[in-house]
Amino acid sequence: MIRIVKKLNQTDFSKFGDVIEHRGDQRRSPLSIDFTNDRADIRRAFWVSKVVEATHLPAQIKFMERHPYSDQAFVPLRDTRFLVVTCPSSADGSPDLEGLRAYEAGPGQGVTYKRNVWHAPLSAFTAPAEFFVTMGVTDRAANDEFYELPIPIALDREA
Repeated sequence: MIRIVKKLNQTDFSKFGDVIEHRGDQRRSPLSIDFTNDRADIRRAFWVSKVVEATHLPAQIKFMERHPYSDQAFVPLRDTRFLVVTCPSSADGSPDLEGLRAYEAGPGQGVTYKRNVWHAPLSAFTAPAEFFVTMGVTDRAANDEFYELPIPIALDREA
């Protein structure tokens, strides 16, 4: 089964997180990035990630990841189109692949994934690409959970 990559928009993406982009006419457009949780040792981390090779459609997703202690935000530092693939959790905590959604973020858009939301690793349609990344981390536990898909999921654009 092929999943279709749609244009990223806040309405479709809202159950997974927020689209980072300016909305409205105000000078500032507030963002919601939640670093809070029940751990006292959480701290904010910031870094720049580089994507060296471009992703081309059709493509396959082989892994998903999530972060149990914090939201995670990706903001491109150039005019970059990138792939956003996400899904909810199933009852046992693994990715609910039936609920998987794929989006193309355009130039001027970033994303915030809510805490514990499964998402594919960062990949860009234009490369090299650089992203500002932020999330809450702890030194006392694993900040990332990874899941290898039993069968890769194919992604493509609408015909």
